[in-house]
Order: sequence, then structure tokens, then C-alpha cells
Amino acid sequence: MRNIVKIIASDIKRLSVNVVAMVVMIGLTVIPCLYAWFNILSNWDPYGPDATKNLQVAVASSDQGILVGNFELNVGDIIISNLKENTSIGWVFTDTAEEAISGVYSGDYYAALIIDEEFSANMISFLGGQIENPEITYYENDKKNAIAPKITGKVKTTIEREVDHAFVGTMAETLLNASEYFATLDEQGNITGQGIAKLEQLDSDMNGLIALLDSYIALSDSTESISEAGQAVADSASSITDLAGQIAENAQSQTASAQTDIQNYKYQLDAKIGDINTSLDSVDSTIETINSYVSQLSFGNAGNNDLMNNINSKMQELNTAWKDSNGDGIYSMIVNNPLINDSTTQGYIQDAADKVDNELGSLETNITNMNNAISTTEEEFNTAKANVIQDISDVIANTSGVRSAYASKISPIAQTAIYSVNDSIAEIEKLLDYNAESIDLVIDNLGNYADLMDQSKDSLVKSRDEAVEMEQQLSALIADIKSVGESEGYQKFMTLVKSDPELLSDFISSPVEVSNEYIYPVENNGSMTAPFYIVLSIWVGALIISTILKTTVKDTTGMENVKNWQCFFGRFFVTFGIGQIQTIITVLGAILFVGIQCEHHFLLWAACAWSAFVYSLLLYSFTYSFGNVGEALSVILMVIQVAGAGGTFPIEVLPKVFQVLYKFMPFKYSMTAVRECIAGFYNDTYKNCMLTLLIYVAVAIFIGVVLYHPFKIINEKIEHSKEKSGILL
Repeated sequence: MRNIVKIIASDIKRLSVNVVAMVVMIGLTVIPCLYAWFNILSNWDPYGPDATKNLQVAVASSDQGILVGNFELNVGDIIISNLKENTSIGWVFTDTAEEAISGVYSGDYYAALIIDEEFSANMISFLGGQIENPEITYYENDKKNAIAPKITGKVKTTIEREVDHAFVGTMAETLLNASEYFATLDEQGNITGQGIAKLEQLDSDMNGLIALLDSYIALSDSTESISEAGQAVADSASSITDLAGQIAENAQSQTASAQTDIQNYKYQLDAKIGDINTSLDSVDSTIETINSYVSQLSFGNAGNNDLMNNINSKMQELNTAWKDSNGDGIYSMIVNNPLINDSTTQGYIQDAADKVDNELGSLETNITNMNNAISTTEEEFNTAKANVIQDISDVIANTSGVRSAYASKISPIAQTAIYSVNDSIAEIEKLLDYNAESIDLVIDNLGNYADLMDQSKDSLVKSRDEAVEMEQQLSALIADIKSVGESEGYQKFMTLVKSDPELLSDFISSPVEVSNEYIYPVENNGSMTAPFYIVLSIWVGALIISTILKTTVKDTTGMENVKNWQCFFGRFFVTFGIGQIQTIITVLGAILFVGIQCEHHFLLWAACAWSAFVYSLLLYSFTYSFGNVGEALSVILMVIQVAGAGGTFPIEVLPKVFQVLYKFMPFKYSMTAVRECIAGFYNDTYKNCMLTLLIYVAVAIFIGVVLYHPFKIINEKIEHSKEKSGILL
């Protein structure tokens, strides 16, 4: 032990009196921490929107759109409009598909999305019975960067989800709106309600028929009574047959009327949308004219009365067209449409129109300010002019918003609603026809007095029994129909349909909501990668020390009977001390300077300090016993662990050879311990990792103490050959 202390004291004395050695030692303590800090910072949040918005992805729509009735549908334009509101990627909207694809080839864009020419047509192709899947072609440049395609590749899934959501939501909303329409008609007495009323009337007539038959049977011995009763029964039975026909005719008549009403309602909506678009085009044209006059203005020619007069004249023309003193004009056309009776839709369109109204008021105020600024300073004039230009831009943008809000919220009633009327009539006719033969049989039996006289009393009883069975089935049918309408489930459904079809359509298009529960949450990607880069910097620091510091003890002055193990532990002290200084600087910088997440600060330092001791001892023993071969072995171990220690990618996705070597690598246990300190502890994971590293301590001591002598001769020969080369150190 005395010799170990003397070696340590001798090493410290030499370092303290040698300025160059001290400078080198200071450099050794700083280099590894810089490696860790800057790598953590560079990986801080590469997948966040602030970073990914710098990745440029081109988008081009070749969609030609399609005309559905009087409504023009262009899904490609809708997709591009939605993408412009998405800031997670640096979208670049090109004019042509060729320009977007060329940018991917040249490397200007990481990827490109091309919407097919027949996209809208294929989207609704199922209506024609021949389904064609709409296509969006995705082009990707894998050569430009290794990680960027993985980020931009998520764009494909996002686009597919948005298109599916929009398609299902639109279809569901249209059908639910149609359901709301027919539910409202029910309250006013539509075909279903009137059908039930007719069936109840038929049931009442059947009861009358039964009563007449009972009377007829009782008076069968009286010729006159039988004659009168027979005539009454025949008339009543005929009225039943006529009533059934009347029900069918009324139902069919109402079907045609309902179809016509729905179609006329659709045409009125389409015409209204066309008028609004024409009027908004006029507003945009006037705004562009004002913008042209304002662009010609400068402080030098602001006194030009013609320009200002033209601006004021156009502004007055714009105000009159949009909303005069009585509130009439385009504004009134938009917000006072009698065809829109839904408060939610009215409020949505009202908000869009009010936004334009406010912007026009602001524009008029700023034009007045600009006019007044002519007689002030150039700076005030330029400020006022900039405000006018900004207002013009806002008005143009918001009129487009009005156009979109108006068209998207007044969608045409689905043609399938008309078909549902025919289906309802068919069901009622089926209900009415099922006993027609029985009614006809009664009429035939009671057709004339002579035939009636020929019938026996048994035949009359049989007819009465058939009439009773008919009435019972009819009563049961009416009860079943009413029970459906009065059921709790049906009432809840109709309440939802009447209250908010848009809410239901959103639910149908996206019924599942995923709730995220994060276990051991980590704030950012930098903190996630910190265990790997901190542990790697500790290894790199130990590697640099083992290659720069000499491991052999040549000056043994004042020492007696020096042993190999004494030299090993004595010279290791300096390596150990520098490694611990490297570690504490790295850990403090990661917490205080970089700002990584850390749940257990002291234990984080303890894990890193213990790892630094193990790594410096292991690499020191390699160099001590194997010389230059040991230094090469240290580098090889570092390369293997960087590639296969699971620091950046999960070990499960790496090649099989790394999965086998993984459990033997010291990086695994050090990184796991550091992760426990950063994100939170689980049972004894931290303690077990620290204890496992003791195995590498034993291996290092075995290499340094036991294997030194067997390899001493080989190392001396290698050193001699290096010196003879005159090049190698």
C-alpha cells in the first residue's frame, strides 16, 4: 500500500509543476462534456412542429372537380385549403404537378403530394354503381436525408385520415339532415302520420262491419231485415275497399309532392349560392380596383386629387353594394336567407359576414386617416397607407371565407331522401293489400239479395269470423307502428337528429377518441437521448485518458520491492480523478446548462460517477496490459456499443447479432440507470444496474493484474517495432 501512495504522490507532483501537463488535463476534463451537451441540444425536439415546419413538402392538385346537380365539388381544393391551416410541415403549394415532382428530384422538396385529376369524380363514384378509388400520389426523396423521409412519410397517413374523415362526415351530415326534414314533416302530418290515421279509420270501419254482420246473423229469419242489412254491409265493405285505394293514392300523391318540394328546395339553394358568389365576385373586383389606386399613391403624389377621389368613390360604391343605410345589399342576401332555418348554420354564416363587415369599416377609417396624413409627415402617411393595404388584404381573404362558409353549410339535400318516400309508400301499400281478398270475398257474398238468400247461416258466421280476425290483425299492426314511434330509443334518436345533425356526423366519421396516458413521461426528445450521449461521453473521456496518459511506472525512486498490482492501482488514481471531474462537469452542464429533465439529481450523478469509475478502470486495464492493442480494443467496444446498445433505436429492431451482444454491453446498464433518474424509478432497476457493473470491475482488475505479465513480452516487441518505423508513436 505504501508503494501505491508514493506512486500517486509522485504523479500529482509531476502534474502540478508542469504547465503543459496541466493544460492538457484541463482539456481532457472539458472535451467529453461538450460532446454530450451539443449532441443532446441537437436532438432536443427534432419532431416538434417548430422543427418539422422547416421540412418542405410540395402539394399540387390536378383535380378537375365534378358537377353534382348545380353544386360544383372539388375535393382537391378542399384538401389544399385544409393543409394551408396545418403548420406542422412546410407545405409548398405549386401551380402544376410537374413543378412539384421536379422539386423532389432536385432536392428542393423532401416529398410531394399530387392529387389525381379524377379525384372528386372517383370520390363519389359509388353513386353510379361502379366504384373507383380516388388517388393521391406520394413522391419521396430518400437520398437527401435518412430521417426526414420518416417524418414526412407521416403526411400520407394524415392526408388519408383527413380525406376519410371529411368524406364520411359529409355523407352522414347530409343523410341526417334529410332525417331531420322528414321528422319535422311528421309533426305536420306527413305520409307516415296520415297513413296511421287512415289505418285507424279502416279499423273503425271493420268494427262497424263486424257489428253489421252480427246484426245480419241475428235477423237472418227476417227477409226484409236481411235485405236491408245485406245492402248496408255491402256498401260498408265497398267503402273499405275504396278507402284502401284512397290511402294508396294519397300516399303516392304525397310522395310526388314531397319529391317535388325537396327538388325545388335544392334548386332554390343552388340558385341562392350562385347569386351570392356573383355578388362576392363584384366586391372582390371593387376591392382590387381600390388596391390598384392605393398602390399608385405615395407621399410625393398624395396631393393628386384624382387618385383620392377615385378611392373615395370606389369605397362609397363598395359600401352601397355591401350594406347601405337600411342594411340591404350583399350583406342582407347572405344573413337573411329565408331558406336557412337552422340557428347554428345561420350563426356560422352571420359570423363570416360580420367579419367582412368589420373589415370594411376598418378600411374606410384607415382611408380617411391616409387622406388626413397627406398634410402631415411622410412617415405617418406611409403608416396609414400600410394599414389600408393590410385591410384590403383582410377583406379579400374574408370574402373568400364568406363564400366558403355559405357554400359548405348549404349543401344540397341528398337525392336518396326522395327515394325513401317511395319506400315508405311501398311499405304502407303492402300493409293495406294483405287482406284485400278477404274484403272482396265479403262484398261478393253480399252482392245481391238473391245470392244472400241462398247462403246459410254458417256462411254468415264464417264471414263474420274472418272480419274479426282482420280487425285484430289491423289493431295489432297499428299498435306496433305506434310503439316504434313511442319507444325510448326512437325518441332519443329523433331528439339527436333534430338537435344537431353536424354533431352526429362528426361522431360517425370519428367515433373513437383515444385518451393518452403516459407512463414515465419525458418532456422532450433531448432528455430522451440524454442517457445515451452522457454515457457515451463518459466512455469517450475514459478512452482519451487511456490513450494520452502513460500506464507504465518507470520512476520507482524511494520504493522497495514494487509489485505489478501496486503500479496498476497507483497509476490508475490520476485516470480515476480526471474521469470523475469529467463526469461532474458533464452532469451539471446537462442539468443546469442544457436543462434536461431529471427526477433524481443526486442519483443521476451517482450513476454517472460509478459508470465513469468502471469505464476508466476497464479501458485503463486494456491499455495497461495490452498496450496499443488495448487502445484499439477500447475503440472497437465503443463502436459496437454505439451501434447496438439501443441508445437511439430500440434494441428489438436491430440485427440479431446486436440483440445477442446487447446484454453483455456495459452501456446497457449505465443507460438504464440514467433513464431511471431522468424519468422515474421502477422497483430495484437502478440498484440492479449499479451492481451489475461490478462484473466489469472484476474483469478490469483481472486483465490489469493477472494478464499483464503474459502479454508483457508481446507489448515490448510491438513497441520496439513502432520505434523502428520512425513514424508511429
